[in-house]
Amino acid sequence: MKHLLRTVAATSILALAACAQAGPNDMSKAQIEEIVRDYLLENPEIIREALIALEVKQAEAELQNTRDAIADLSDQILRDPRDYAVGPRDAKVQLVEFFDYNCGFCKRSTDWMEETMAKYPDDVRVVFKELPVLTGPDGTSFIAARAALASARQGKYRKMHFALMGERSLTKARILQIAENNGIDVDQLERDMDDPAIERQIRDNLDLSDKIPALSGTPFFVVNGDFVSGANMPKLTEYLEAALEG
Repeated sequence: MKHLLRTVAATSILALAACAQAGPNDMSKAQIEEIVRDYLLENPEIIREALIALEVKQAEAELQNTRDAIADLSDQILRDPRDYAVGPRDAKVQLVEFFDYNCGFCKRSTDWMEETMAKYPDDVRVVFKELPVLTGPDGTSFIAARAALASARQGKYRKMHFALMGERSLTKARILQIAENNGIDVDQLERDMDDPAIERQIRDNLDLSDKIPALSGTPFFVVNGDFVSGANMPKLTEYLEAALEG
């Protein structure tokens, strides 16, 4: 902000100085400050316009920085062998979702994800990235993420994932009940949930998310190197269709 105001002030000074046919070096600091103050008070829209321009510039920079980060981290995002994925590895579209089982917006996107997998089984590969950010390490987001990853060892990740996404209120007891309802050996599941490798996978996802500038919450989608933040299904559909046609 200070830098911005200094820029606006400098512009104002030069303009006023030119009109007065006197360079800014001929004026004292107090005179310059007074001129700038009066000019900005008379033309406050200059600050508003400058702030809008700054916001646009910052948004464009974040957009590009995020795309660059996604490109640099593509192996971790797309090809981590620990992640559950659906679809051919060489599919035309690589779709990644970072999510939290306690995230209402993630739950809103669930139908879209299922429909996409059903509609494009050969053209879209979906990668699921557990990102439990809504509760601490002892909270239900972490418990649900560990349970989902552990269920993959029994070949039940997909069922467990969508069952958890369909649940409004998660507790550890309810998570284990969901597992049992989906034919999962709960005793084995709990043993696997305590495996340090699963904890490490979740921590790696959290570390990865910190390196992606625009990834400030869930859900967060990556579509062939581009991204959508939040449950913006129209934008996600637009990117998906463009990638399929490209």
